Amino acid sequence: MRYLALIVCAVLLQACASAWEKDAPASLPGGTGITVNDDVSMGPDAVSSVSQLPDANRKGAIPPYGTQGEAAAYEYKTGYRVGAGDKLNIRVAGEADLTGEYVVDPTGMLSMPYVNSVAVAGMTTGEIERLVITRLQDGFLRDPKVSVQAVNLRPFYIMGEVTTGGSFPYQGGLTVQQAIAIAGGYSARADHGEVLITRRNAKGTLTYKVPVTTQVYPGDIVFIRERWF
Repeated sequence: MRYLALIVCAVLLQACASAWEKDAPASLPGGTGITVNDDVSMGPDAVSSVSQLPDANRKGAIPPYGTQGEAAAYEYKTGYRVGAGDKLNIRVAGEADLTGEYVVDPTGMLSMPYVNSVAVAGMTTGEIERLVITRLQDGFLRDPKVSVQAVNLRPFYIMGEVTTGGSFPYQGGLTVQQAIAIAGGYSARADHGEVLITRRNAKGTLTYKVPVTTQVYPGDIVFIRERWF
């Protein structure tokens, strides 16, 4: 009887442990994301909800304060997109007074001498370079040479059944699967199936159950669940 009970327990443990051998992570071209309707979507429509919701209303900026998400495939092609809280190193050749580090404010605006305040949330560093050059050419510098580099990106967070939880620097095109690898991999008690992502957008802070192919965005909290047995 005891032997039979052990066999039953072993079968239950095997059934409860979700593994990639049985259901390997996969996604259509474009990745996996959460739409504005809070649906998990794959393919070209896999766009983060923050890219489809308004970033301001008549009362001013609304969470996440001008930050714009992009489709996974789009982000892979164009690189990291700047958002509120990012620190940028802007260098203007021959202009020590203009060269320095600038922080994108909570409304997604960048402020620097001669450029004044400009909206940069959702732009790549290359787009910001061209914007700053255009502003400086408007009566200030004839042929400005500008370089922009993001030096302090908003982190993402990972908790639960991983080797090393905490906050980690965000990388463009990051997926849950890659985030788990950055955190040192699964713990021995981890469920290898769907995970929980907590994300803030204009609707508030919501938590979703998503596959590991899902796109992670700056500020997201990823929670790896514990398997039942």
